[in-house]
Amino acid sequence: MAFLDQMPALIGVVVGSVGSYTAAALMERNRWRRGRAERWDEKRFEIYTGYANALKTQIRIAQRLGAARGFHTVLDPIDVDEGMRLLADAESKRSAEWESVLLIGDADTVKAARVARIGVDL
Repeated sequence: MAFLDQMPALIGVVVGSVGSYTAAALMERNRWRRGRAERWDEKRFEIYTGYANALKTQIRIAQRLGAARGFHTVLDPIDVDEGMRLLADAESKRSAEWESVLLIGDADTVKAARVARIGVDL
């Protein structure tokens, strides 16, 4: 009879333990997900920045090549042969950065980058 008298308290302890464990597990899972999302956001930022910088390098070299051919919007022309070599190197770097964008970028970002890169909405 004493056991039956303590049954409500025992059930309360079990329910409280299960509830406490469930709440802690959910909080820990959410914390882990937030941490993972932050790490991916940092990585995406690095990759997007690297790609943008590679594009800017190509544009700058092309502007300097244009200045060598008579366009006066840029003041520091570059020798055409040297510029073409630098442009080829910059294209190799941009291409490598593009592969990283494809691997880690979300669908909207990749689509926007493709439009910016080739000028056509695929």
